[in-house]
Amino acid sequence: MLELYGLPSCAGLRSPSPWVMKVELGIRYFGLNYSLTQPEMIYFFRDVPSKKVPYLLVDGEPFVESERILKVLEKRGAPRSIQHPDDVDHAIGIAFVRLVEDHLFPIICKSKHADPDRTKIMWAEMFPYSWFPAGLFTKMMQRLVWRRRLANTSIGGLSDDEVREEALKDIRALEALLSKTNFIASNSITMYDFTVAAHIASILYWRIDNWLAPLFREHKVFYHYLEKVAEAVGGFDYELPRA
Repeated sequence: MLELYGLPSCAGLRSPSPWVMKVELGIRYFGLNYSLTQPEMIYFFRDVPSKKVPYLLVDGEPFVESERILKVLEKRGAPRSIQHPDDVDHAIGIAFVRLVEDHLFPIICKSKHADPDRTKIMWAEMFPYSWFPAGLFTKMMQRLVWRRRLANTSIGGLSDDEVREEALKDIRALEALLSKTNFIASNSITMYDFTVAAHIASILYWRIDNWLAPLFREHKVFYHYLEKVAEAVGGFDYELPRA
């Protein structure tokens, strides 16, 4: 039995962490039975031994880091291993995984966490307690964590307008590729799609107002791509049901 630990659902996403979603897509593809444990944030550091997610227990043995976990899942899922079609373009796959993990992800984080007014809505969902000062906490997090974290990424030092231009470049690159092929590196799903789909979904379906999600929503190809990935893994719900 597999037990996957993630963050509590938030802002319309069933799994708000793209890294957890990436692992979930892999588990679904290999047809493995698992449970998703999403401890409340107040208990996160108590209940998640690694203090970060994804954290996977395989018959009690712990694994961390999403790429390592996918390799474990592929072995566990044998004989149904991931398809390795003859026409797979590994160079394209690696390049787009790096694009979304190393460049687009910091932009996604900035769009979600750089505005205290919008970010406090997220923290109010994560900590639904009357005693939790969401506004004060977001300002503290922004000052102590996110500004420093983003400063050390590929968008560190860029102005807001420059970050928007970088986001548009990433979106156009993804849109151009997915308009020509069913999946990232082949017309069949590959490991690369778990990463790319998870990161696109993490912003496309983010329901708290921000400047980045509408740029993705202008392109129907992203919705079609996520639907194809979900179908290829046997069904997957990116979103929480709408009220």
